[in-house]
Amino acid sequence: MKKQKKNKTYRHPNRLVFALARWISRFLCKFVYHVKVVRNELEGKTGRCVIIANHESIIDVLPAYAVVPSKTHFVVSKAMMKSMPIAPLMEMCGAIGKNQFQTSALDMRRMKAVLDHDEPLMMYPAGLMTESGTSTPIPLATAKVLKWFKADIYVARVNGTYLTNPKWAKVKRRGKITMELYKLASEEEFSALSDDEAAALVSEHLSFDAYRHNEVEKVYYKNGDNVEGLEHVLYKCPNCGGEFTIWVRGKNKLCCEACDYMVKSDNYGRLSLVGDGDPIYKYPSDWHSYIEESVYEFVKEHPNFFYQTHAEIHTINEKKHRYEPVGHGMIGFDFNSFTMEGIIKDKPFTEEISTQAFPILPFRPGAYFEIQHGEQIYRIVPDNPSIVMKWIFTLKATFRLKHENT
Repeated sequence: MKKQKKNKTYRHPNRLVFALARWISRFLCKFVYHVKVVRNELEGKTGRCVIIANHESIIDVLPAYAVVPSKTHFVVSKAMMKSMPIAPLMEMCGAIGKNQFQTSALDMRRMKAVLDHDEPLMMYPAGLMTESGTSTPIPLATAKVLKWFKADIYVARVNGTYLTNPKWAKVKRRGKITMELYKLASEEEFSALSDDEAAALVSEHLSFDAYRHNEVEKVYYKNGDNVEGLEHVLYKCPNCGGEFTIWVRGKNKLCCEACDYMVKSDNYGRLSLVGDGDPIYKYPSDWHSYIEESVYEFVKEHPNFFYQTHAEIHTINEKKHRYEPVGHGMIGFDFNSFTMEGIIKDKPFTEEISTQAFPILPFRPGAYFEIQHGEQIYRIVPDNPSIVMKWIFTLKATFRLKHENT
């Protein structure tokens, strides 16, 4: 084999740090999260390959780190990597920070360099962990990138992490997590597919609905705090259509203050009506879909909408690896762009950012959303954080309307 030329886009994983990360992951998987590996076709695998994974929760990385081959390079969002105290250790493990929902030429070269060094690359094509318990569509561009990599494709499929640690929850639950790793296609098989066929195959193997899955598995998630935080996701009442009228009662009931519609969550994630009859939606994922579709219909009928909120603005302190407040201002949002006008670091500040390439933004329901503009990442913390989910749904609607006919 010819000696590899030195490549500035490649970082060799530190064996000691990677081994330490693997040991910590295995300890947590065994004694805290009780992860069970049901199949592992990557065991003993060496050399180049691409591992794609579904993304249910922030803890997905733990079972992945515990079982993937050594020297596996994880592709993570640049914002997350820069804002975590362990960022230097992630870099030492060979992690690649990329712009979320935007892939630069440098990002592509860095990922390709891993494969050219005959090492595994792991990525989460959805790009964002779910807030609804269901997977997001895999873009056609992702399939094209996977074909361009020219490598065998493996799947790392996790189940149970969403209901263990939902994006919106204030507490973790104890339940059951399983991990399955298997070969999806060889380089030759995947390259022979059309782009549409490749995208459909990837979507088929990465799609999930955590609530319906647990209807079959019937895993009991014990926590005594089933829905606190979910009101920020399911902010619209399916009974009367009121917005921001949903409140939590007793940690496991969601109630509309406008019409008194009330449902109770059991320890399997299912909703039941408090009183006689059946709930409008048995699964929170279906309630979420109802709100998403209603926002889409609204934007379709009112493309000249304009939303505005006052917010605190945070940016990443790269020395301390954390977000810090740097200013405040008015944030505007219309069909084509975000506008920001205010004070940052004691100086007047204005910015207009096109939403053309944003299918969604990184966010936390009831807390904040993040906008990346070039290399700068702004975390927007609205004075009324309840609006976050509505703005996210609206952004998804504008992207869908712009691109559904192209």
